[in-house]
Amino acid sequence: MVKYIKYIIIVSVLILAAVIVFTLFKETSPEQQIKNQISKFLSRASKSSGDKLSTGLLKSKGLESLFAPRCSFSIGVSTFAGTYTPMQISANAMRCRSMFKYVKFSAHDLEINLTSSDTATVDFTGSLNGLTKQGKAIDNYKELACKLKLINEEWLIYSISIKEIIKK
Repeated sequence: MVKYIKYIIIVSVLILAAVIVFTLFKETSPEQQIKNQISKFLSRASKSSGDKLSTGLLKSKGLESLFAPRCSFSIGVSTFAGTYTPMQISANAMRCRSMFKYVKFSAHDLEINLTSSDTATVDFTGSLNGLTKQGKAIDNYKELACKLKLINEEWLIYSISIKEIIKK
């Protein structure tokens, strides 16, 4: 019986060690890392109807880790056009969140293109759905381009713009 228990313990420790090694050393593709960053961005920018002020502060502050030291915005809203630091982006996000009862940002049809070993472009359809504090429903879709740069082993957003579509 004691041998059986020792055998179970040894096998359990080996399995646990294998899981730890796999978790620490698994390589995630750049495309998956970029998808994860975009997903974090959308989640942190969104506001649920039950979010408290503290939740909004944490989400807005969490946005800072997703952006390069300088990030340019050209999203069709002149109020937000320009180049910002991550701290300014966080402050703007908090200001925007305060205008909504709830707001959800989402991305569809992501096309990730690695333009070099440390830069990428993500083209996607972005949607903004929500309800302002004044009761106005918002349902907006735009074709967007997001540019990312690999800085300190993290894919950071350095540009978000409306994708120009050439019409013939």
